[in-house]
Amino acid sequence: MASSHHSSLLFIFLTTLFTATIAASPSPPSPPQPPSPSPSSSPPPPPPSSPRPPSPPSPTSTPQQLNNIIDALIGAGDFGNWVNIITGANPLVLPLSATLFIPQDDALNRMPTTDPFMFPYHVVPQRLIFSELQLFEPKSRLPTLLPGKSILITNASRSNFSLDGAPLTQPDLYVSATVAVHGVGAILEYSVYGDGLNLLPKPNSQQGQQQPLPPPPPPPSPGVFSPAGEIVGGGWKSDAAPPCHCVEFPVGWFLVACAVLGFKIQRNY
Repeated sequence: MASSHHSSLLFIFLTTLFTATIAASPSPPSPPQPPSPSPSSSPPPPPPSSPRPPSPPSPTSTPQQLNNIIDALIGAGDFGNWVNIITGANPLVLPLSATLFIPQDDALNRMPTTDPFMFPYHVVPQRLIFSELQLFEPKSRLPTLLPGKSILITNASRSNFSLDGAPLTQPDLYVSATVAVHGVGAILEYSVYGDGLNLLPKPNSQQGQQQPLPPPPPPPSPGVFSPAGEIVGGGWKSDAAPPCHCVEFPVGWFLVACAVLGFKIQRNY
């Protein structure tokens, strides 16, 4: 019985020792956790995007400008005929910046037919109010929408400003940020004044150069007959006979001699 008691004590001792050994052994390390971002640090900002190009102006602004011009002409009461012309014009033809010179109704009534080139000749592709027009010198030219034609400033004074000889009767009839409209007393004639850009002096060429005229001939010497229409020494060819340098014989004596000779011959027969 004593031996079984000792065996029980030994079993309890070994069990206690094994349990203590397992508890004292270190556990395997756990995998490292990724560091959590601190609340103070923020992610870097994204790169700035490239600026967008400005959008082109809307084409609907041109018809609105035409409507405003038509309202101004109707309000003036003296440009009703041009209201129909502007109404029938293509809005896309009018540039975004322009100056219009509108003739009065009585000037348009004097025209027998409507010229299709009349409207583009009265439009300058630049906004010019009256104070800016006065900065031009007389004989200056303004380009127009009619190719190769320009408007001539014939008088630049404030009281008598005129273009192509037509007085500026109602300056600044309509003014906006891009368009200026002025009333004129007559139709601007491109056939009379518009060709100034083509009147620049042209250099003379070998073929187009005009030959100088020959010098006048010297007076003929006395006693020498020179036929009319011939220029001596001028290089001109004449159909007249060459001049006669013979000695003149009296015609009367020649006739008398012939009569005497004929009488003698008749007597011999």
